[in-house]
Amino acid sequence: MTKDTRTFRQKMRDARPDMVELQEKNVHKREIAMKLRVLRDAVGMTQADVARNSDMKQPTIARMEALSGPVPSLDSISRYVEACGGHYHIVITHNEPENAVA
Repeated sequence: MTKDTRTFRQKMRDARPDMVELQEKNVHKREIAMKLRVLRDAVGMTQADVARNSDMKQPTIARMEALSGPVPSLDSISRYVEACGGHYHIVITHNEPENAVA
């Protein structure tokens, strides 16, 4: 008998490929949510504080910080960040294929 040395995540990927696809779709949402939460925590604000300063409702702030669900609009992100006194930058790039000849 051989020992299965795969990690838990590897086993889950094999057992539930549909979950892998769902997780990959949520990568951007998770990144945005975590950065918003880190910003809010860094300035010592509550969700209610951000809601009040951004003219949004607290449940909206909670949804923006949720690790899954729809990606917030750029307007909502802007209002959230500005309510915390933060700044944001949008970076759009075009990655060239690795084997491209210059």
